[in-house]
Amino acid sequence: MPLPSPRDLIRLSRDRNALLKASLALVAISMGIALLVSKVEPGPMADFARHRPDSAAGWLSLVRFGQPLPPEPENVTCFDMAADPDKTPFSEEIEAILEDLSSDPAAPVLRIWWEGITTKDHAAAIAKLAALPGSGRHHRECLGDLRFLSGDEAAALSDYRAEAAAFPTAAYARRSAVALARFEEDRTAMGELLADASVRWAMNPAVLVREQAWMQDYRGMAPTILRIEAYLLTSPHVVPALFTAAIWFFILLSFRSGWRRFTGPAILAFLSGLLSATLTLYAVMVQEEIRGFERGPSDPTFDQFLYYLAGVSLREEALKLLCFLPLALWMRKRGSALDALLLGGLVGLGFAFQENLSYFRAESSTYTAWLRLLTANVLHFSLTGIAGHALWRVISRGGRGWEEFLVTFLAIVLAHGLYNSLIAVPAFAEYSVLSPIVIAAIAYQYFDPLRQHLDVAGLHRRPSPLGIFVIGSALLCCGILISSAVAMPFRFAAGALASTVAAMIPLVFAFISRFRDL
Repeated sequence: MPLPSPRDLIRLSRDRNALLKASLALVAISMGIALLVSKVEPGPMADFARHRPDSAAGWLSLVRFGQPLPPEPENVTCFDMAADPDKTPFSEEIEAILEDLSSDPAAPVLRIWWEGITTKDHAAAIAKLAALPGSGRHHRECLGDLRFLSGDEAAALSDYRAEAAAFPTAAYARRSAVALARFEEDRTAMGELLADASVRWAMNPAVLVREQAWMQDYRGMAPTILRIEAYLLTSPHVVPALFTAAIWFFILLSFRSGWRRFTGPAILAFLSGLLSATLTLYAVMVQEEIRGFERGPSDPTFDQFLYYLAGVSLREEALKLLCFLPLALWMRKRGSALDALLLGGLVGLGFAFQENLSYFRAESSTYTAWLRLLTANVLHFSLTGIAGHALWRVISRGGRGWEEFLVTFLAIVLAHGLYNSLIAVPAFAEYSVLSPIVIAAIAYQYFDPLRQHLDVAGLHRRPSPLGIFVIGSALLCCGILISSAVAMPFRFAAGALASTVAAMIPLVFAFISRFRDL
């Protein structure tokens, strides 16, 4: 059977029966795959057998944190040590590893350290380690662990710094020294530590930037934030984030004739949105970590609402609009209202893509991608599209009508702050069910003028927004079901997906109603 041509696919994207059948077929195939995947179960101790430590460094991580960590995460410090290392399920394996490491020069140190941790007789172990001759690898580091556990943080800080100064591979000691310097509020020690490039590269950039903010190191925060963004862009979370962004990217492009020629400016707008997310992260560090403009769960309700309005909403919308400004100036003579709406929306979509990476990294649930597809993505591209269009109108009119732009900008800031407050402020929890209605109302304010300016020329030769939305959503749900079945029984994965999809059905139909006659 020959594969359908691009022209056939475009025609089928407007055939509702074909869309329904294709969606059902995708769901049926994904359910079969998910059922097979959920049957595969790793044997007991499989992870340990696969990553059994074969060196002192790997063994140390196993004891410190109570589980095999190959390789050791770049965010663990002495503050993450297991509360009851004597109750580890790997005791027999650890004893066997100790025997295997008997010829290691660090074996005497490791034996004393292990006994001090498990017996909790830290003072005796510290005395024995201090009496050992030499200063080989792990000697001062193990002393630091024991002194930290005994409550002598200042001495532990000194030991970790000594280990870090002597051994380039002592990443754990470097991170622990930074954590203790912050705990002791020792700005002198922190400044000396962060001035060392080897310390900075041993740390998770998300942790490092907060320590730099505490030190008010404005210049140092910039490259660290770029490290954070690069780390996210090379992580596995880029797959669902890119897929959810691609659905809306192609939906927006389908509103314009000659969309292939428009792809260049569209990609540039999307990248501008990524830049706005980077600038926003820097602003967050300045506002919250340095200036202290934060929200606490026990703060008065009005203060929390003000935080989301004058903090989160204002800075995000202002920085997205700032990154759209060069595009608006470029379109001053050659652009159209449709171009302004689309490019403004794509700047917001780029911001949402980068923001989604952080959410997918923080949330263990695979269902977050479905929720973000219908909420955060839509919120950001709609608000920025509306504001971008208003800004373009002012610029194209030579500055006339700025009052209208100001009212529009304040309205989108208020709408964004209201949405965030509904889902995050405890006092508004009973009204959180209204958040999909807010999203739908905002989306209508964007898609209605977009429909009015729709390029009808060659419309039948362009993919239907409805087809892209339906098939894209089906593929996303199928991917979520299969990936969830890897970690849980099929019935739980299917049930969780069904309940998550059902919660967003009103939004799904709201979008379908905007696309079905295009």
